[in-house]
Amino acid sequence: LACYCISFHHHHHQVMSVFDQQPSNKTGCFGFCARPENSNHDVLKQQNRQNSELSGEDEKKKKDVDASFSEAFNELTFEERQRQQEVLHGVDDKIAEETAFINVALQELDNHLMRIKPRGSAYEIAERMDHEYVSARAFRLMFLRGNEYDAKTSASQMLRFFQVKQKLFGVEKLVKDITLEDLDEDDRASLNTGWLQLHGKDRSGRVVFLQFPGLRAFKDLKNELRARFYFMMRVLQSEETQLKGIVVVMYGVDEFQDSTNGIGHFETVQVALAIPVYTAGYHTCCSDVREYALFNLAMKLIPAKLVARNRIHCGSHLECQYRLCSFGISRLPINEIKKVTPYPDGDEACRNSSSSLTIEPNANDVLYGNNKTSNNPGNHYLRDLVAESWQVYDSGSNETKRVIVDDIVEKIHNNGGRFLTNISSVQQPHWVESPIEEVRTKVGQMCRNQKRAWKRASSLQNNVIDGAPIIGDPLPNDVIFGKSENTLGKQFLRHLIKERSEEYDALDRGMKAKLVIAVVEAIKGKGGRFLQPAPDSSGFFEVSDDKARERISKSFRNYRRTARNKGPM
Repeated sequence: LACYCISFHHHHHQVMSVFDQQPSNKTGCFGFCARPENSNHDVLKQQNRQNSELSGEDEKKKKDVDASFSEAFNELTFEERQRQQEVLHGVDDKIAEETAFINVALQELDNHLMRIKPRGSAYEIAERMDHEYVSARAFRLMFLRGNEYDAKTSASQMLRFFQVKQKLFGVEKLVKDITLEDLDEDDRASLNTGWLQLHGKDRSGRVVFLQFPGLRAFKDLKNELRARFYFMMRVLQSEETQLKGIVVVMYGVDEFQDSTNGIGHFETVQVALAIPVYTAGYHTCCSDVREYALFNLAMKLIPAKLVARNRIHCGSHLECQYRLCSFGISRLPINEIKKVTPYPDGDEACRNSSSSLTIEPNANDVLYGNNKTSNNPGNHYLRDLVAESWQVYDSGSNETKRVIVDDIVEKIHNNGGRFLTNISSVQQPHWVESPIEEVRTKVGQMCRNQKRAWKRASSLQNNVIDGAPIIGDPLPNDVIFGKSENTLGKQFLRHLIKERSEEYDALDRGMKAKLVIAVVEAIKGKGGRFLQPAPDSSGFFEVSDDKARERISKSFRNYRRTARNKGPM
């Protein structure tokens, strides 16, 4: 997408030049200082002076871009402009998803769809193929969240979504979630160039979505569009991302300038506008004003509200990183680039036209992404550190817990290790460095998991069961955890989970707990109990309601991950 920078002067009600922006003097974040050292600051001032000396032709292109922003800004009221600035900086008030509000929004969405869906459209075809998929509560909520609960806009985007999906993947994939297996070899090659990446979260907890136009490479434009569609829909699997949105950084500085001269720009915009993601901010980083005159045409395709959430940062790597940090975006791993060949040896043209941004893991790194990476020496070292520290962590205050987590992370770093995440396939891994806040969260979770593992081991060792032994054999309507018997009770539980899975996914934590309680009561209403076998296979124990609710909650989560790919439970 075209990305630009707009600033509205609140006192004089006039639009400033998009290239007149000054970085904020706020405190830095994510370990990157918002204000550089004095020597770097002098460099910044010198480069700013150089960038201000534009040629006559560059000045005209700069004014054309400013004029496009002014035109878009004039479409918004003063209150709307204020609102978009708050969204950009992550200080806006989020809409509370109350049940009554959501139900009304879903009904309005359904009404709009009934009125506007064209006969024979991709949406109507999908509806005939699998009405349950198209009308699923969680699926439609994704569009409402992506459009700030505007039912009319959401309905239009749903039609566009199925139209784009049909063009990219064909009719047979209209009512199927696109997975990595649906991408062909050329699609994956385009994905593995690394031009699309995730970079943790900004200071407001929103996912940072990086695009490196200089790494674009594809055999056919459709390969890149299919890869982009898959990547974005995978990002949207997170409910938190749906609610908070993403922040996009288009990074085209120096060696990352667009290697394709803008080929496929219009088609990329069309795909992006079909994806129901809430874009909270756009940051375009470039080293040459002239490059972004090409994006002027794309401005006409972007809604005025989205234009108001754009920023453009023109300068060197240092300048752009400095300005991104003032918006709460951590330092990009620019110095850890490795060029690799993303295409098979047979395609010489593609092979010579691209490079990929990735990190080469070493033995001391902690690797996340698949089960095999857990055998890396860095992962073993991390587990040893957690095993040594979890008891102090468990008994300590919040401050003590934070100190212990930071100490573990520091020991990994001092040992020459990093925390890396694979964002691609197991066969062709693509490693990026995990954000520090995400690392701290994972290490803390490991400490808590260590305590649970210790409890489980102690329980098995002492034959301690959470419940009382039953007399006689299990009844037909009992649910037996940990056994493969297909009892009537277990069949009924599976039916309830399948029937109410979408409802469960759409609820907040408190309402999910109430739904789980309702499932427990439904089982008991049929005379069923929740049992687990004794460790010595001598009989069965009836587990507590707390344990039953915990197991049912886990079943809901497991169903969400596997139901569409592997069928019913």
